[in-house]
Amino acid sequence: INCVLKTCVDPDPKAIPDYLMTSDEVFENCIGRFDIVFVDGMHHADYFKRDVLNSLNVLNDGGIIVCHDCNPIKFEEQVVPRISRRWNGDVWRIIVELRSTRTDLNISVVNTDEGCAIIKVGKSKKIKVKDKITYENLEKNRKEWLNLISVEEFKEIYL
Repeated sequence: INCVLKTCVDPDPKAIPDYLMTSDEVFENCIGRFDIVFVDGMHHADYFKRDVLNSLNVLNDGGIIVCHDCNPIKFEEQVVPRISRRWNGDVWRIIVELRSTRTDLNISVVNTDEGCAIIKVGKSKKIKVKDKITYENLEKNRKEWLNLISVEEFKEIYL
């Protein structure tokens, strides 16, 4: 992203972060407010949910949260703990949960680069999830559950 100020948070020193700590530690110390927050963490639903909810608390008005790894293509890619080389984890479950429980968030997943969710504060309708939230049912309901959009649709909506 081409912007004036970027802040990188990572507990791995190889990432050469601005803040060498976990996202939980950063949010506890509230390092500022942001127009864009990029979430690409532990690939576990519980961590992902905390990161998204904490990001909402530091988001400027009109800001967005971009989340990576939200559209696993194969069952093995979403299993926790990790069993495959290519791995998204189970973060997609939180996208479905938020879309089915919150009316204050607009959420779409762009069908690119492992699935990039765009989360923006704004009115939306809850989706009805009739089936159990399993990968098998994700395959049947992927477009609706993730609000899956193409790159072209993303450009029309957000650019």
